[in-house]
Amino acid sequence: MSGLVLYKVDASPPACAVRALGDMLGLAFDYENPDLLNLEHKSAEFMKMNPMGTIPVLKDEDFVVSESNAIMKYLLEKYGGEHRERLYPSDLRTRAIVDQCMFFNAGVFFIRLKVVVLPTILEGLKEPSPRQLQDVDTAFGVVEAYLENNKYIACDHLTLADLAVGSTAATIQCFRKLDAERFPRTAKWLDLLYEEPAFKKYIEPATKQLIEIMQAMQEKNRAL
Repeated sequence: MSGLVLYKVDASPPACAVRALGDMLGLAFDYENPDLLNLEHKSAEFMKMNPMGTIPVLKDEDFVVSESNAIMKYLLEKYGGEHRERLYPSDLRTRAIVDQCMFFNAGVFFIRLKVVVLPTILEGLKEPSPRQLQDVDTAFGVVEAYLENNKYIACDHLTLADLAVGSTAATIQCFRKLDAERFPRTAKWLDLLYEEPAFKKYIEPATKQLIEIMQAMQEKNRAL
């Protein structure tokens, strides 16, 4: 037992971001996989641990924390060692930009994935609306702007922001494929991320799994 228990779903972008960071830091998680279809994440037991009823959730012995951004910052601070400065720079302005990108992902970008994927899986949504697709493209426009002056989304090297935003940017293509001509910097950035072994290990399979799930559920929902 490692002492680190991560509650996750394989296709969850935030959980994949945490797992990718754990891989970079050489951490070994023990995994718990709540059954979302049977609403195990909304059970009284789970809600006692995380009142939001969301994943991922991290248990580090007697300490529990939810929300992927908070989890990643915690893991990096406690276990990051030599990786800490690179992935979450201490320079005030650089760190502020990293946070800016992570808050954008949590408050805007990931929501635009969630409002399509969850209703498709749980509520019978047949396809995303034109407005939802436009909202995704608008968010890609923000990513494109963030990448105007940097190779990566917050600075000239990989940071926590790339794991957070990149996990959403990759998996949101399960229903809205990135237009590389319209968003060339974003396409190039994603190619860079897929060169990272940890990103490729967790995010690529999650994207493929979400595509399969979405296609199957949309076909099922249209047949009803």
